[in-house]
Amino acid sequence: MQVCRNGHVITDLLHTYPERGLSHCDRCGATTLDRCPTCGQALVGATLVPGLTPVGTRTAPDFCAGCGASFPWSNRKGAASLPDPFATLETLLRRLPRTVRQLRTRHGNRPPFRVQDEHDLVDLLRALLPLHIEEVRLENRTPAYAASTLTDLRLGQEAGNCPMALTVKIMGPGISENVLLNQWSEDIGYYTQVRGCTLLVGFVYDPEGRMRNASQVESIWADAKEQLTVRCVIAG
Repeated sequence: MQVCRNGHVITDLLHTYPERGLSHCDRCGATTLDRCPTCGQALVGATLVPGLTPVGTRTAPDFCAGCGASFPWSNRKGAASLPDPFATLETLLRRLPRTVRQLRTRHGNRPPFRVQDEHDLVDLLRALLPLHIEEVRLENRTPAYAASTLTDLRLGQEAGNCPMALTVKIMGPGISENVLLNQWSEDIGYYTQVRGCTLLVGFVYDPEGRMRNASQVESIWADAKEQLTVRCVIAG
């Protein structure tokens, strides 16, 4: 079975018909998974009986049959009216490249807005995020891989509470997946030690499409630890 993080069943015959699988949900845009993020056990789907056509679709389970961990959608059923902060952030990040392209053409003779480095990305996000998230704070730090201070964004829904952290990167000439992966590992180590941070989101802006198999890389770089959950969004 393949299910999106909001609980929409994409297909319950993924192994039989792999072409039915999607990297993102066609109903809400959320990323999909076909196994438990905690233990890796595959989600049980339907059994195909030759000569019989299945009717309907199995319901996504709330808990993993292997390790008992709850799936991302299980906690949303009792609070369907409440927006999911990560889903909101993910949608904004995936649409951000469109925003950048729109700003290349401006009224009159005003110069176009161009993303030249991570600081430009942070400035743009700093302007857009308050439209969707209640509290946005700046987190300045100097990681070992940076020559100067970098700015991350701490995000929260309530005053004084910023459980999400967002760090941005740009895929460009001279930057490889291994370079970004090493940076990402240091980012995770940093936010594992930050009190109150429960979710780290890494956004990779890839305007030239240099990163192949972006959805696969997103899945590999995602992880769920006891103190910190990490997610990756790649868009260009």
